[in-house]
Amino acid sequence: MEYNTKRGDMQYREYGRNVKKMVEFVCGLEESEKKNQAVRSLVNVMGLVSGLSIKDDVSYHKLWDHLMVLSSFRLESAWPFGQEELDALKQRMSEDHKVNRERLHYKNSNINRRHYGAYLEAMMKKLKDMPDGDEYDALSMLIAQQAKRSYLVWNGELSSDNIVVDQLAETSGDSRIKDKFQNKNIYVSHNSLPTDVSQNNKKRKKKK
Repeated sequence: MEYNTKRGDMQYREYGRNVKKMVEFVCGLEESEKKNQAVRSLVNVMGLVSGLSIKDDVSYHKLWDHLMVLSSFRLESAWPFGQEELDALKQRMSEDHKVNRERLHYKNSNINRRHYGAYLEAMMKKLKDMPDGDEYDALSMLIAQQAKRSYLVWNGELSSDNIVVDQLAETSGDSRIKDKFQNKNIYVSHNSLPTDVSQNNKKRKKKK
């Protein structure tokens, strides 16, 4: 049995692997008018499979473009359009291939708890260096509320707010956190939570 994992990549999945096999078969034919006729018939089949009409000039051109790509331009002798258009297609595909090969580089930052994310953890760590005062009180409350939201979104439930407080204190390294929030309710509006999480929390409160 032939598995997909052992087959080649599909540039255009809408045509399926049977069309891909037909392309490979036609590519293996000797150069002749019979081969060119087979290529034109293959374009018609591709139109039927994909739903693109060969009677529409734009769609017809698109089918030929796709055939050139599927055949790695081995069927270019049957190309019915100008050489400049074929060269432009080759250039475009070459540039697209180069872009696809370039990988994006992501920051390799260490996150202590993924449900909080890098930015929230960075804000937590800033608390330790802030002096007491209204600004500290306001920021620590906002961070605690966002930490609780993130925890609920990730885990779906929270047995005690002290879990968030302990994690916030550990991540921030700020000893004032527990004095400020331990054994206290961190208020979070249900409207600021996803619907499923908010409804589950309401059901648990009714059971109590």
